[in-house]
Amino acid sequence: MKHNNLLTAVGSAALLLPQTAPSRPATQTAAQSAIWPAAQPSARPNIIFILTDQQTSRAMGCAGNRHVETPAMDALAADGVRFTRGYCPFPLSGPCRTSLMTGRTAWQAGVTDNEQPPSPEAMAASIGLKMQAAGYEPLYAGKWHIPQIEVPDGMGFTKICGMDDRTLVDNCAPYLSRKYDKPLLLVASFLDPHEICEYARCETLPYGPLEDYRTEECPNLPSNFMPSTYEAEALRLHHAMTPRIHDTYAYTQDDWRRYLYAYYRLVERVDLQVGRLVDLLKKSGLYDNSLIIFASDHGDGVAAHQWNQKWALFEEVVNVPLIVKAPKGGLRGAVNDTALSNIGLDIFATICDYAGVTQGEGYRGRSYRPIVEGGAKELHTEVFIETTLSGVDMRAWSIVEGRYKYVLYNYYRNREQLYDLQADSGEMVNLAVDRAYAPELQRLRAKLLDWAQYTGEPRLLRNIRQYLTK
Repeated sequence: MKHNNLLTAVGSAALLLPQTAPSRPATQTAAQSAIWPAAQPSARPNIIFILTDQQTSRAMGCAGNRHVETPAMDALAADGVRFTRGYCPFPLSGPCRTSLMTGRTAWQAGVTDNEQPPSPEAMAASIGLKMQAAGYEPLYAGKWHIPQIEVPDGMGFTKICGMDDRTLVDNCAPYLSRKYDKPLLLVASFLDPHEICEYARCETLPYGPLEDYRTEECPNLPSNFMPSTYEAEALRLHHAMTPRIHDTYAYTQDDWRRYLYAYYRLVERVDLQVGRLVDLLKKSGLYDNSLIIFASDHGDGVAAHQWNQKWALFEEVVNVPLIVKAPKGGLRGAVNDTALSNIGLDIFATICDYAGVTQGEGYRGRSYRPIVEGGAKELHTEVFIETTLSGVDMRAWSIVEGRYKYVLYNYYRNREQLYDLQADSGEMVNLAVDRAYAPELQRLRAKLLDWAQYTGEPRLLRNIRQYLTK
């Protein structure tokens, strides 16, 4: 059952942005360094990156969800900036985590499924090695999954412990109580609410069963429970071909409600551990002056369009929680509804920025620093998301820009999807078939071509060029 609120929920404040500081670019030039000098080693903050697994963006009390209690996540949001438009680069653990560690798209890093190892070139410039070379002490606790479940040697990190949410914080305690002569980078990577995968398959949950509950206690179905108009045929074919992944083909509406109830209890399960970690950071004197980033590698279908698990490019799956607390002097209790972020590229860029490390050539990530320190409110004009539907061995790609979202599948019917996220946040009406939206469709096709040229993926280039030449 729900754990008690230990902290009073803090209402979301409007984003007030004082104009006292210029925006700091993600990558500095020599001229820019005069305005934003590189941080000196003694002044560089500790950096704490807290990662959950399979948590959709609205699965937090501070996001207005009345079906879940998340006092620890809410308290972090009250101390920093909550971004509502943070997107994962790829809705699957291995590819997304590869992107988070390398600052590259999953395709560029050579990963499009959970079992693929990244390219040696991508990992040679990964964040643990960069930070170690820059004089940080990189520590890693919990799930790695790139593709090994636990972090291997040679990645720059000292391994604190493997994947077990129940013991992760206890294992961190000795490391965080030590005195270091260099700043820390700690990655604390939890599994939950990923246990919803085992729940859907009627498997034993790794961290123990949930308490009994009645259907009447469960959330109602979402307003976008039904499939959208002109839905991509590839989605249902993938669903049918992967019953172990999507073991919901016989679900009744009550089964879906019970799924939602279980999912939110698993979110609460990991929130309890996040709260314990934050308490440990405070006791160790590492909270106030540390950069703290909280995110999830991807979301879950949470019954939208009758979808569970990941892979799909629905908002529930690709829009993830993102909270950033500046080391000191940053915005508190702010909500940013405008900054579009690809977390795989931008978390990497932000860590490099605060550590005084140059990303290098060809990176498209941008630092959150100008936003969380009150000097800006925008980030990207669009974000790129990619996926693989393993059940039908196919690829799909998406561009989110302002109010519109464009999706392209590389085969089967209804390959193109266009949604107005402002008027249709549930993605129920595919506008790609509506001639009135042809200018928007063509404009977003052109933006996807830009990303295709950046990533260099042949299939994406071939498919998007076909539509642009129509």
